[in-house]
Amino acid sequence: MNKKTKSIALNILGILVLYAALSTLIGSGAINNYLSNILITICITIIMTASLNVTTGLLGQLALGHAGFMAIGAYVSALLTKSLSISFGLSLPLSLMLGGLAAAMCGLLIGIPALRLEGDYLAIITLGFGEIIRVIIENLSITGGARGLTRITRLSRAFSQDRTLSMVIAFTLVFFITVLIISSIFTLGRSRHGRAIISIRENAIAAEATGIPTTRYKLLAFVFAAFYAGIAGGLFAHQISIIDAKMFGFNKSIEYLVMVVLGGMGSITGSVVASIVLVALPEVLRGMEEYRLLIYSFLLILMMLFRPSGLLGTREFSMLAAWEAMERFCSRVFKRKDTPTRMPFQPRYDIWEDKPVLETRDLGIDFGGLKAAEDINIHLSDNEIVGMIGPNGAGKTTVFNLLTGVYAPTRGEIMLLGKSIHGRAPHQITHDGIARTFQNIRLFNSMSALDNVKVAFHSRMRYSPLSGILRNASCLSEERGIDIRARELLRVFQMESDADTIAGSLPYGRQRKLEICRALASNPKVLLLDEPAAGMNPSETAELMQTIKLIRDRFSVAILLIEHDMRLVMGICERIYVLNYGRIIAHGSPEEIRSNPEVIAAYLGQPQSVQEAAHAES
Repeated sequence: MNKKTKSIALNILGILVLYAALSTLIGSGAINNYLSNILITICITIIMTASLNVTTGLLGQLALGHAGFMAIGAYVSALLTKSLSISFGLSLPLSLMLGGLAAAMCGLLIGIPALRLEGDYLAIITLGFGEIIRVIIENLSITGGARGLTRITRLSRAFSQDRTLSMVIAFTLVFFITVLIISSIFTLGRSRHGRAIISIRENAIAAEATGIPTTRYKLLAFVFAAFYAGIAGGLFAHQISIIDAKMFGFNKSIEYLVMVVLGGMGSITGSVVASIVLVALPEVLRGMEEYRLLIYSFLLILMMLFRPSGLLGTREFSMLAAWEAMERFCSRVFKRKDTPTRMPFQPRYDIWEDKPVLETRDLGIDFGGLKAAEDINIHLSDNEIVGMIGPNGAGKTTVFNLLTGVYAPTRGEIMLLGKSIHGRAPHQITHDGIARTFQNIRLFNSMSALDNVKVAFHSRMRYSPLSGILRNASCLSEERGIDIRARELLRVFQMESDADTIAGSLPYGRQRKLEICRALASNPKVLLLDEPAAGMNPSETAELMQTIKLIRDRFSVAILLIEHDMRLVMGICERIYVLNYGRIIAHGSPEEIRSNPEVIAAYLGQPQSVQEAAHAES
């Protein structure tokens, strides 16, 4: 039995053994009703903490009103089970689902305006949302106003006259809902959608440049987190049977945020561990009131000293292996046929020899009264390497930002393959066929080199978020295909051995190569390289020159290159544009640029022989 098979078996066995042990202890009376309710509380807390970690950890957006979604789920679920005239066993699943959907709808409504903001502004808006929900609940007669809702059917008494049996059923229900939700978050996180969400946390600008619609995926993560919080709220309402708005105030949101930070922002496993610790610890210390705060403070200091990133940081205990094992088991039982591997969608570009692939016409942009770029007229033909040089501050990166949609031009036109891309978002321009690297490397540092490349395949994949959660045939087929293609790209750059290496730990030169590799994964027709040789030594620069030529020949792309290393520029570029003060002052072959007096005066300086002659005359 290999390591992977052992891991799968242990994951499944661990969950089943844990459930069997706890349910047996509850059923035998070894765990009384008080402790059984604590176990249910831990499960509900795990759902809440993990759902908040989707927003705060995986997406990297601080939200302070998460308890508001819990409140929506709690009241919707409680009101439905009180009003429906069907058995509790049927009304509970329906009410939990509707409570989750109601919370998700509110998450969508608040997320559309809020997620255009970041940092403190987003935190303030979500905090306000949580307080608004609490105030609304307190002022509605249907919710019981400030008195709250009472006589909600209690889980521990709803399923049987035998309270022990009813508690076992209640625990079973909550336990497996928790397992399903945690499993779905794990599998979503390892799908193309999860990689997109994590890439936004790592570097939103780079994520957009690799084809990720960042606003859409921020909203997706926010809605999923709200949905799960709504389900947790429904379970919470039916566990305690009496709820009021004060239970879901600001302090409740902070409580779950503390658990996320303790477990590790970005680690769902850490959320599980932190939930268990912070729910169980007060019960363990219940008889030590005089020492409780001292113990908490001591533990907090230890965490700050030895685990500042949380118990698990961003590391995970993967449930994906268990899910795949279940799929293989179901395939054998139901005789499901293996699906063929589906390779990534391959866009086709209409190329003609007599027209440029990329062309700008009188392109310019103003920042207030400053003309950062003016009358930029450039063109790139198919399979051509073109350089763009000039002094620092000449506007070279500004031109790149205009070409990729980061800046909207004040005037002029950009034509890609004969079509205007004016007004297109950066991720849409990536889909259209332009990819770029950055002057300062923008990798997704906590992701592996392989996953960095896989993120850029996003626009060439088709399966839905639900497919990613269920890991169905469509998802697995496409995932196999991009794994093959991503490894092929790494092999081209002689980086296949680095596939599982965390990108942030790679040497500088290999990080540069990985960024180019990632850009090529979107299958561009035009590749923009912003100072790719910056920080490289001469041997690395020579290797980069060969790599750029290989890219042009193998991938049939037009390359526009910004670079200060004149050996690199003169050695590989067929034509060169020279910028100064936001305007093109020269254009021609390397030989023409090298001898152009205006370029010499503005940027290159006098050739060595001319300087020596002038010195001799003086």
